[in-house]
Amino acid sequence: MSIEPWKIGDRTFRSRLLVGTGKFPSVPAMQAALESSGTEIVTVALRRVDLTGQKDPQADMLEEIDRDKYLVLANTSGAMNAEEAVRLARLAVAAGLPKWVKLEIHPDPRYLLPDPIETLKATEILAREGFTILPYINADPVLAKRLEEAGAATVMPLGAPIGSNRGLETR
Repeated sequence: MSIEPWKIGDRTFRSRLLVGTGKFPSVPAMQAALESSGTEIVTVALRRVDLTGQKDPQADMLEEIDRDKYLVLANTSGAMNAEEAVRLARLAVAAGLPKWVKLEIHPDPRYLLPDPIETLKATEILAREGFTILPYINADPVLAKRLEEAGAATVMPLGAPIGSNRGLETR
């Protein structure tokens, strides 16, 4: 079976798999998983990386990701509103990451459900600044259309609440 290339913004990818860096027991385990997965996009939670330049191998996964091979997609997990998310996205660019962001805004850290209003606000701001934005949203086609109109490159709708192990649920 042949899979069509996946175009997001101005880039084309062969793989549709995005791999996060947050749960690996070690850097070598992460590197092996990235290699074997075939992914081309690696998400990095900005809260988990050392942006100080201190080169702590445990804290700074960025130093261990081959940027010629993978697009590093910063995510704003932990942001509780648009202002925090925009600040994190700008910080990622200041640290040398591309102007690509997985936009995640969770006002309640207990449930990790995305805030649609703050996500739309942040998308409007970041789009004006030239970011390629992949917002994490509830499975809402009206919101998805509004985000597209605001400048989102694509949307990443949740199937079920994070950590629920319930799989895809939209009813």
